[in-house]
Amino acid sequence: MSHPRPSRLVGTVVILGLALLVTAVLVYEAQLAARGHRLTAERTLRDYASFADWQFEQRMKNELLTTMIPSLMWGAMRVDPARLPQSLISPESVEELARNYAGWWCKCLDSTRYFFRIDWPDGPMQTTRTSASAEELRWARDTIRAYVKRMEPLTGMLPKAYGSTDVQPRPQSTLQVILTNDSYVMILGEHDAMPQLLVFLVSRDVKGRPVVIYGYATPPRPFLRTAFDSIYHRSVLLPPSLVGTTPIDSVLSLGISDVHGNPLFGSPGQYDLMYSASDTLEPNFASLVLRVALRPDVGARLIVGGLPPSRLPMLLALLLVMAILLAIALVQLRREQELARLRTDFVSGVSHELRTPLAQIRWFSELLHMGKLRSEEERTRSAGIIDQEARRLTYLVENVLNFSRSERRQSRISPVPSDLEKELRETLELFAPLARSRQMKLRAELELGVVAMVDRDALRQIMLNLLDNAAKYGPPGQTITVGSTRTGDAVRIWLDDEGPGVSPADRARAWEPYVRLARDADRGTGGSGIGLAVVRELVEMHGGRCAMEASPGGGVRVVVTLPATEAAVAEESPA
Repeated sequence: MSHPRPSRLVGTVVILGLALLVTAVLVYEAQLAARGHRLTAERTLRDYASFADWQFEQRMKNELLTTMIPSLMWGAMRVDPARLPQSLISPESVEELARNYAGWWCKCLDSTRYFFRIDWPDGPMQTTRTSASAEELRWARDTIRAYVKRMEPLTGMLPKAYGSTDVQPRPQSTLQVILTNDSYVMILGEHDAMPQLLVFLVSRDVKGRPVVIYGYATPPRPFLRTAFDSIYHRSVLLPPSLVGTTPIDSVLSLGISDVHGNPLFGSPGQYDLMYSASDTLEPNFASLVLRVALRPDVGARLIVGGLPPSRLPMLLALLLVMAILLAIALVQLRREQELARLRTDFVSGVSHELRTPLAQIRWFSELLHMGKLRSEEERTRSAGIIDQEARRLTYLVENVLNFSRSERRQSRISPVPSDLEKELRETLELFAPLARSRQMKLRAELELGVVAMVDRDALRQIMLNLLDNAAKYGPPGQTITVGSTRTGDAVRIWLDDEGPGVSPADRARAWEPYVRLARDADRGTGGSGIGLAVVRELVEMHGGRCAMEASPGGGVRVVVTLPATEAAVAEESPA
């Protein structure tokens, strides 16, 4: 059997490497596609959050204007710059008008601290009765004045007529003041670590100059709650085609904070900001920051087909499996290459082992047949050599057959109670001619009366293999000792030689098929590499075990342990 060609091995490795590379590329492309799909879905959810936030912003500004305009516009519309002293009203009147026009539907004025009037440009700040300190009032006045001074001047504004234009003629008047959306102002400030909301309206004349400022101061939370509750309970911030009849608090969380991030108001349940959007209102709306967040698990249902899960773990697992399979394939290739080499060595070793006894048998048979042996002693010696080599050939063939059956899982044994001392002595007698031919001595240290359940043919094969192994690798003239004893419920058989021994690192390997130690290969000692493998197989079929130890004589001791029969244990017990 020839070794696999290196080019075929390299080609196989290259193909496996390309398969791994293609798998890696496919995994990378699949991850890119899945990531792109998920990013698109997440971007869509953020767009939904941005749309809801925009809706929230528009409704919040509308609600705030709806709250501010009715409470302050009626007093501001009465201002007549031509007859200013007569048209101005007191802070108490401002409060009365505000509560009359807004209080019946809006509870936002219930917590108001005070109402005020500021005459522009240098008039004092007049307030209703309040517990606010002079310092706080001065802070409110200065804050309002600073804001009004920064207001953009009006251009292109003309007086507008207001009144009835229907079929019934009514007197029409010309508006003497200008009220625009930016005239309604909210300023959120802090005095003495307490947030204050200043709500006011700036009345300007037709030239855009401020005339008078009406307003009130209130804590921000009660005032904002009115607008917030209206939006939270009555508004639909996402299209019904997306959320259907699902309540808003099951889909969105809303929040209001100041520009510093301090929360002012929010919905009962606040969701993770994974899919969220925020916006800041104009300065005349106190620069409030509005935030909308989609509920993550509900937000996924807003996407057709749902939010795609991350496929990275699965793809990495697939790549890992492919890499493991590649590693296994490479290991198997390496093992196959090594097995092919070992089988080649095995065929070569068996051929050498068979050739030697066959050559001897053929040579001496031809001498006997041709009558070239001159004396009876030479003919007897030749017949003995033929018998010896035939025995040796029989051992080798039986080894090969046993090994072949064990590889095909076809080995069978038939254990019977056997006198171990008798069986071992008969085996030693069978091997004695081969030992004498190699100038070696056999010695037995066998305990009498040891009985074990063994297959006699298998036991003979075990011992012949061990003896042949000791004779083959030991020095000429050595003494091989075979012993047996019984310990408890086990029978222990050992064989000592006087060879070079086996290092502890090689003792486990020596039992593997086709394995020959490097020292024996270097010395050119023949062998098939299956003798000890057959021994291990037959011993394990008996339910025993085999091992190697250091021999007291300097070589190696091979120990075979077999189960003892009940008879053997019974003999050991009485005393």
